Amino acid sequence: MNNDKSKSTILVLDEHEIFAEGIKLILENNLDVEVRYRFLNGENVLNYFKEVGQADLILLDLNLTQMDSLEFMELLQEEKPGLKILATSNQQSDAKIFLTRKLGAKGFIGKDSNLKDMLIAVKEVLQGDFYFPEEGKSLGGSLDIMEEVIKNLCKRFELSRSEIKIMNLILDRKNNKEIAHELYLSPLTVKNHRKNIYRKFGVQNLAGILIILKEELEKDRKG
Repeated sequence: MNNDKSKSTILVLDEHEIFAEGIKLILENNLDVEVRYRFLNGENVLNYFKEVGQADLILLDLNLTQMDSLEFMELLQEEKPGLKILATSNQQSDAKIFLTRKLGAKGFIGKDSNLKDMLIAVKEVLQGDFYFPEEGKSLGGSLDIMEEVIKNLCKRFELSRSEIKIMNLILDRKNNKEIAHELYLSPLTVKNHRKNIYRKFGVQNLAGILIILKEELEKDRKG
């Protein structure tokens, strides 16, 4: 994906210079990769793709202040479906791991992880595998809480039975054609249902719903 076919290109979207510089040195000294750092916001990343071309992997900080990381993650999935996303964060929780997986990230690594785990995460994601912490692999009771929160949100926003079925498939990142096939509906019907679901939630996309879900999960944890 770059001029040197033997090397993978990695982008780092992070506002913290020390972390970005550190991760560049660590990855380039230990793996056969080229790290193009450091992008402060999503606009910088999109401009890179317009002007330079491709990349294999992006390390995306979930705690950006200038934009919503989840919404940008979904945009990346639409604009660059082949780009692998490894989410990073100072704060690790089942909810964050759940949401990043729902948005198509290939992995999640805490910024406080040790060097070995960071290298393993990058290598596995570059190879096309998934990398999530153990607590994210078996969510257990947390998954039950998430399902209950989703059920309550569907009730609060007055989704119909059909919309609830479609909502669950949207959360599984199914496109309109896939949902139509699974529910024996026309793609146009699914498209209209999706539009109504987003309208009821007051959002524009899946990321918007997940942001609401994240807020509810955080309330539940504090409560």
